[in-house]
Amino acid sequence: MLTNTMNLKKTINKKKTKTYIILESKYIFIKETQDIIYKYINKKKKYKKTNIIINHHTDWEHICNQIKQQDLFFTTHIFNITIYDSNISTILKINMNKIENLSNNKVIKIFCFPKLKYNFLCNNFFHNYTDNYIILINNSFSYINNINHWIKKKIKRNNTEISLSAKNFLLKKFYININFFANLLENMLLLYPNIKITYKKLYNYYKKTQKLRYYDWMKSIVNFKQNQAIKKLHILKKQKYDITILINSFKTLVYILLFQKNKIFMKKNYIFFSLYKKKIMKLPIYSIMKTTTLKKISLALKLLKKIELCLQHNHKKIIWMHLKTLSIILI
Repeated sequence: MLTNTMNLKKTINKKKTKTYIILESKYIFIKETQDIIYKYINKKKKYKKTNIIINHHTDWEHICNQIKQQDLFFTTHIFNITIYDSNISTILKINMNKIENLSNNKVIKIFCFPKLKYNFLCNNFFHNYTDNYIILINNSFSYINNINHWIKKKIKRNNTEISLSAKNFLLKKFYININFFANLLENMLLLYPNIKITYKKLYNYYKKTQKLRYYDWMKSIVNFKQNQAIKKLHILKKQKYDITILINSFKTLVYILLFQKNKIFMKKNYIFFSLYKKKIMKLPIYSIMKTTTLKKISLALKLLKKIELCLQHNHKKIIWMHLKTLSIILI
Protein backbone atom coordinates (compact mmCIF):
# COMPACT_ATOMS: atom_id res chain seq x y z
CA MET A 1 0.00 0.00 0.00
CA LEU A 2 1.28 3.46 -0.94
CA THR A 3 1.14 6.24 1.65
CA ASN A 4 3.15 9.19 3.01
CA THR A 5 4.57 10.13 6.43
CA MET A 6 1.56 12.33 7.23
CA ASN A 7 -0.94 9.46 6.73
CA LEU A 8 1.25 6.58 7.89
CA LYS A 9 -0.35 6.27 11.33
CA LYS A 10 -3.79 5.67 9.78
CA THR A 11 -2.38 3.16 7.26
CA ILE A 12 -0.29 1.25 9.80
CA ASN A 13 -3.32 0.61 12.05
CA LYS A 14 -5.34 -0.99 9.26
CA LYS A 15 -3.16 -4.00 8.46
CA LYS A 16 -0.28 -5.95 9.90
CA THR A 17 2.94 -5.70 7.95
CA LYS A 18 6.49 -6.98 8.30
CA THR A 19 8.01 -4.87 5.51
CA TYR A 20 8.21 -1.07 5.17
CA ILE A 21 9.89 0.70 2.25
CA ILE A 22 10.75 4.40 2.74
CA LEU A 23 11.49 6.42 -0.40
CA GLU A 24 12.73 9.68 1.13
CA SER A 25 15.89 11.82 1.08
CA LYS A 26 15.03 14.31 3.86
CA TYR A 27 16.30 13.24 7.28
CA ILE A 28 13.41 14.77 9.27
CA PHE A 29 10.84 12.73 7.32
CA ILE A 30 12.93 9.56 7.50
CA LYS A 31 13.19 9.93 11.28
CA GLU A 32 9.50 10.82 11.65
CA THR A 33 8.48 7.77 9.58
CA GLN A 34 10.74 5.43 11.56
CA ASP A 35 9.47 6.82 14.89
CA ILE A 36 5.82 6.15 13.87
CA ILE A 37 6.72 2.54 12.99
CA TYR A 38 8.70 2.03 16.24
CA LYS A 39 5.83 3.39 18.38
CA TYR A 40 3.29 1.17 16.66
CA ILE A 41 5.43 -1.97 17.17
CA ASN A 42 6.25 -1.00 20.76
CA LYS A 43 2.51 -0.93 21.59
CA LYS A 44 2.21 -4.56 20.54
CA LYS A 45 5.52 -6.05 21.73
CA LYS A 46 9.07 -5.35 22.84
CA TYR A 47 11.65 -5.20 20.10
CA LYS A 48 15.35 -5.23 19.36
CA LYS A 49 16.63 -2.84 16.66
CA THR A 50 19.60 -3.17 14.30
CA ASN A 51 20.67 -0.32 11.99
CA ILE A 52 22.61 -1.32 8.89
CA ILE A 53 23.90 0.78 5.98
CA ILE A 54 24.56 -1.20 2.81
CA ASN A 55 28.02 -0.24 1.56
CA HIS A 56 29.36 -3.63 0.44
CA HIS A 57 28.07 -7.08 -0.45
CA THR A 58 29.25 -8.32 2.96
CA ASP A 59 26.65 -6.07 4.63
CA TRP A 60 23.87 -8.12 3.00
CA GLU A 61 25.52 -11.30 4.32
CA HIS A 62 25.62 -9.77 7.79
CA ILE A 63 21.84 -9.14 7.72
CA CYS A 64 21.16 -12.67 6.45
CA ASN A 65 23.28 -14.21 9.23
CA GLN A 66 21.41 -12.18 11.88
CA ILE A 67 18.01 -13.22 10.49
CA LYS A 68 19.07 -16.91 10.46
CA GLN A 69 19.84 -16.64 14.18
CA GLN A 70 16.48 -14.96 14.91
CA ASP A 71 14.82 -18.15 16.19
CA LEU A 72 17.14 -18.04 19.19
CA PHE A 73 15.43 -14.85 20.42
CA PHE A 74 11.94 -14.26 21.73
CA THR A 75 11.73 -10.55 20.93
CA THR A 76 10.77 -8.96 17.63
CA HIS A 77 13.81 -7.82 15.67
CA ILE A 78 13.61 -4.66 13.52
CA PHE A 79 16.20 -4.37 10.78
CA ASN A 80 16.55 -0.75 9.73
CA ILE A 81 18.34 -1.07 6.36
CA THR A 82 19.57 2.03 4.49
CA ILE A 83 20.42 1.54 0.82
CA TYR A 84 22.00 4.41 -1.16
CA ASP A 85 21.53 2.86 -4.62
CA SER A 86 19.91 5.16 -7.18
CA ASN A 87 18.52 2.26 -9.23
CA ILE A 88 17.02 -1.16 -8.54
CA SER A 89 19.81 -3.44 -9.74
CA THR A 90 19.65 -7.21 -10.19
CA ILE A 91 21.98 -7.69 -7.18
CA LEU A 92 19.73 -5.51 -5.03
CA LYS A 93 16.67 -7.55 -6.06
CA ILE A 94 18.45 -10.85 -5.31
CA ASN A 95 19.53 -9.69 -1.83
CA MET A 96 16.14 -8.24 -0.90
CA ASN A 97 14.43 -11.45 -2.02
CA LYS A 98 16.93 -13.50 -0.03
CA ILE A 99 16.15 -11.49 3.12
CA GLU A 100 12.42 -11.95 2.55
CA ASN A 101 12.78 -15.72 2.19
CA LEU A 102 14.83 -15.97 5.39
CA SER A 103 12.47 -13.78 7.45
CA ASN A 104 9.98 -15.13 9.96
CA ASN A 105 7.16 -13.52 11.97
CA LYS A 106 9.61 -11.99 14.42
CA VAL A 107 11.52 -10.10 11.72
CA ILE A 108 10.42 -6.62 10.64
CA LYS A 109 12.30 -4.89 7.81
CA ILE A 110 12.43 -1.14 7.22
CA PHE A 111 14.19 -0.46 3.91
CA CYS A 112 15.16 3.17 3.43
CA PHE A 113 16.14 4.47 -0.02
CA PRO A 114 17.34 8.13 0.27
CA LYS A 115 18.67 8.33 -3.31
CA LEU A 116 16.46 6.03 -5.35
CA LYS A 117 15.11 7.37 -8.66
CA TYR A 118 11.56 6.14 -8.36
CA ASN A 119 9.94 4.96 -11.60
CA PHE A 120 7.61 2.32 -13.01
CA LEU A 121 10.23 -0.48 -12.69
CA CYS A 122 10.77 0.34 -8.99
CA ASN A 123 7.05 0.44 -8.40
CA ASN A 124 6.61 -2.90 -10.14
CA PHE A 125 9.41 -4.56 -8.13
CA PHE A 126 8.22 -3.27 -4.74
CA HIS A 127 4.62 -4.33 -5.32
CA ASN A 128 5.69 -7.82 -6.38
CA TYR A 129 8.50 -8.07 -3.83
CA THR A 130 6.63 -10.17 -1.30
CA ASP A 131 3.37 -12.08 -0.94
CA ASN A 132 2.98 -10.45 2.46
CA TYR A 133 1.47 -7.00 2.96
CA ILE A 134 3.96 -4.12 2.54
CA ILE A 135 3.72 -0.36 3.18
CA LEU A 136 5.47 1.91 0.71
CA ILE A 137 6.10 5.45 2.05
CA ASN A 138 6.70 8.06 -0.65
CA ASN A 139 6.50 11.79 0.16
CA SER A 140 7.37 13.15 -3.28
CA PHE A 141 3.70 13.84 -4.17
CA SER A 142 2.85 15.57 -0.88
CA TYR A 143 6.05 17.43 0.04
CA ILE A 144 4.49 20.76 1.11
CA ASN A 145 1.66 19.04 3.02
CA ASN A 146 4.21 16.92 4.90
CA ILE A 147 6.24 20.00 5.84
CA ASN A 148 3.07 21.73 7.05
CA HIS A 149 2.08 18.64 9.05
CA TRP A 150 5.58 18.34 10.58
CA ILE A 151 5.57 22.03 11.68
CA LYS A 152 2.08 21.69 13.24
CA LYS A 153 3.10 18.50 15.05
CA LYS A 154 6.31 20.07 16.45
CA ILE A 155 4.43 23.14 17.74
CA LYS A 156 1.64 21.03 19.27
CA ARG A 157 4.14 18.74 21.05
CA ASN A 158 5.84 21.76 22.62
CA ASN A 159 2.56 23.44 23.61
CA THR A 160 3.51 26.57 21.62
CA GLU A 161 1.64 28.90 19.27
CA ILE A 162 2.95 30.34 16.01
CA SER A 163 1.61 33.34 14.08
CA LEU A 164 0.37 32.83 10.50
CA SER A 165 3.11 35.10 9.06
CA ALA A 166 5.82 33.13 10.93
CA LYS A 167 4.35 29.85 9.70
CA ASN A 168 4.21 31.10 6.09
CA PHE A 169 7.84 32.23 6.35
CA LEU A 170 8.85 28.74 7.51
CA LEU A 171 6.86 27.02 4.76
CA LYS A 172 8.51 29.19 2.12
CA LYS A 173 12.03 28.72 3.49
CA PHE A 174 11.72 25.01 4.36
CA TYR A 175 11.54 24.22 0.67
CA ILE A 176 15.02 25.78 0.16
CA ASN A 177 16.90 24.09 3.02
CA ILE A 178 14.74 21.70 5.01
CA ASN A 179 17.39 20.49 7.51
CA PHE A 180 18.55 24.03 8.43
CA PHE A 181 14.99 25.29 9.04
CA ALA A 182 13.97 22.16 10.94
CA ASN A 183 16.87 22.81 13.36
CA LEU A 184 15.98 26.52 13.47
CA LEU A 185 12.38 25.75 14.51
CA GLU A 186 13.51 23.23 17.15
CA ASN A 187 15.93 25.81 18.61
CA MET A 188 13.17 28.46 18.62
CA LEU A 189 10.87 26.11 20.54
CA LEU A 190 13.62 25.63 23.15
CA LEU A 191 14.26 29.38 23.38
CA TYR A 192 10.58 30.36 23.66
CA PRO A 193 8.74 27.58 25.54
CA ASN A 194 4.98 28.25 25.92
CA ILE A 195 5.35 31.63 24.16
CA LYS A 196 3.81 32.53 20.80
CA ILE A 197 6.42 32.59 18.02
CA THR A 198 5.91 35.72 15.93
CA TYR A 199 7.37 36.53 12.52
CA LYS A 200 9.65 39.16 14.12
CA LYS A 201 11.10 36.70 16.68
CA LEU A 202 11.57 34.05 14.02
CA TYR A 203 13.13 36.37 11.44
CA ASN A 204 15.57 37.94 13.94
CA TYR A 205 16.72 34.50 15.09
CA TYR A 206 17.01 33.36 11.47
CA LYS A 207 19.26 36.33 10.63
CA LYS A 208 21.53 35.53 13.58
CA THR A 209 21.91 31.86 12.68
CA GLN A 210 21.75 32.07 8.88
CA LYS A 211 24.60 30.24 7.19
CA LEU A 212 26.23 31.94 4.24
CA ARG A 213 27.33 30.32 0.97
CA TYR A 214 29.62 31.31 -1.90
CA TYR A 215 26.63 32.87 -3.68
CA ASP A 216 26.20 35.46 -0.87
CA TRP A 217 29.86 36.50 -1.18
CA MET A 218 29.57 36.74 -5.00
CA LYS A 219 26.41 38.87 -4.67
CA SER A 220 28.23 41.50 -2.61
CA ILE A 221 31.14 41.57 -5.10
CA VAL A 222 28.98 42.15 -8.19
CA ASN A 223 26.91 44.77 -6.33
CA PHE A 224 30.14 46.77 -5.55
CA LYS A 225 29.68 46.28 -1.78
CA GLN A 226 33.35 45.88 -0.81
CA ASN A 227 32.94 46.04 2.98
CA GLN A 228 29.98 43.66 2.88
CA ALA A 229 31.95 41.22 0.70
CA ILE A 230 34.84 41.23 3.20
CA LYS A 231 32.44 40.78 6.16
CA LYS A 232 30.71 37.85 4.45
CA LEU A 233 34.07 36.29 3.65
CA HIS A 234 35.00 36.57 7.34
CA ILE A 235 31.73 34.79 8.30
CA LEU A 236 32.43 32.06 5.72
CA LYS A 237 35.88 31.60 7.26
CA LYS A 238 34.29 31.22 10.72
CA GLN A 239 31.85 28.67 9.26
CA LYS A 240 34.91 26.74 7.96
CA TYR A 241 33.46 27.01 4.48
CA ASP A 242 35.12 25.01 1.71
CA ILE A 243 37.88 27.25 0.25
CA THR A 244 37.86 25.43 -3.09
CA ILE A 245 34.20 26.39 -3.66
CA LEU A 246 35.06 30.08 -3.15
CA ILE A 247 38.07 29.84 -5.50
CA ASN A 248 36.19 27.99 -8.26
CA SER A 249 33.11 30.21 -8.10
CA PHE A 250 35.25 33.38 -8.31
CA LYS A 251 37.24 31.92 -11.21
CA THR A 252 33.94 31.21 -13.01
CA LEU A 253 32.91 34.86 -12.53
CA VAL A 254 36.25 36.02 -13.98
CA TYR A 255 35.88 33.74 -17.02
CA ILE A 256 32.32 35.04 -17.61
CA LEU A 257 33.57 38.65 -17.49
CA LEU A 258 36.50 37.84 -19.75
CA PHE A 259 34.26 36.26 -22.36
CA GLN A 260 31.71 39.09 -22.27
CA LYS A 261 34.37 41.78 -22.58
CA ASN A 262 36.75 40.22 -25.08
CA LYS A 263 35.06 37.05 -26.32
CA ILE A 264 37.93 35.03 -24.82
CA PHE A 265 36.87 31.49 -24.03
CA MET A 266 37.81 29.79 -20.78
CA LYS A 267 40.37 27.03 -20.62
CA LYS A 268 38.96 23.69 -21.79
CA ASN A 269 40.33 21.88 -18.74
CA TYR A 270 38.38 24.09 -16.31
CA ILE A 271 35.71 21.56 -15.33
CA PHE A 272 33.90 23.71 -12.73
CA PHE A 273 32.61 26.35 -15.18
CA SER A 274 29.25 24.67 -15.82
CA LEU A 275 28.82 23.94 -12.10
CA TYR A 276 28.77 27.63 -11.07
CA LYS A 277 27.88 29.48 -14.31
CA LYS A 278 24.08 29.09 -14.09
CA LYS A 279 23.92 30.40 -10.51
CA ILE A 280 26.34 33.31 -11.11
CA MET A 281 24.51 34.37 -14.29
CA LYS A 282 21.41 34.92 -12.14
CA LEU A 283 23.29 37.70 -10.29
CA PRO A 284 23.08 41.32 -11.52
CA ILE A 285 26.52 41.16 -13.24
CA TYR A 286 25.82 43.77 -15.95
CA SER A 287 27.29 46.70 -13.96
CA ILE A 288 30.50 44.90 -13.00
CA MET A 289 30.77 43.65 -16.59
CA LYS A 290 30.64 47.24 -17.81
CA THR A 291 33.06 48.81 -15.31
CA THR A 292 35.68 46.08 -14.71
CA THR A 293 38.74 46.56 -16.92
CA LEU A 294 40.82 43.83 -18.58
CA LYS A 295 43.72 44.96 -16.37
CA LYS A 296 41.69 44.15 -13.21
CA ILE A 297 40.63 40.79 -14.68
CA SER A 298 44.30 40.00 -15.49
CA LEU A 299 45.30 40.84 -11.87
CA ALA A 300 42.52 38.60 -10.55
CA LEU A 301 43.73 35.68 -12.73
CA LYS A 302 47.32 36.13 -11.49
CA LEU A 303 46.12 36.13 -7.89
CA LEU A 304 44.04 32.99 -8.53
CA LYS A 305 47.21 31.24 -9.76
CA LYS A 306 48.97 32.20 -6.50
CA ILE A 307 46.01 30.91 -4.50
CA GLU A 308 46.12 27.56 -6.33
CA LEU A 309 49.82 27.21 -5.46
CA CYS A 310 49.03 27.97 -1.81
CA LEU A 311 46.25 25.37 -1.96
CA GLN A 312 48.73 22.71 -3.07
CA HIS A 313 50.87 23.44 0.01
CA ASN A 314 47.81 23.85 2.31
CA HIS A 315 48.69 27.48 3.21
CA LYS A 316 45.14 28.29 4.35
CA LYS A 317 45.98 31.51 6.19
CA ILE A 318 47.56 33.04 3.05
CA ILE A 319 44.63 31.82 0.90
CA TRP A 320 42.09 33.65 3.10
CA MET A 321 44.22 36.83 2.80
CA HIS A 322 44.22 36.51 -1.00
CA LEU A 323 40.46 35.85 -1.04
CA LYS A 324 40.04 39.13 0.87
CA THR A 325 41.92 40.88 -1.96
CA LEU A 326 39.72 39.14 -4.54
CA SER A 327 36.67 40.59 -2.74
CA ILE A 328 37.68 44.07 -3.92
CA ILE A 329 39.98 43.50 -6.92
CA LEU A 330 37.29 43.72 -9.62
CA ILE A 331 35.57 46.77 -8.15
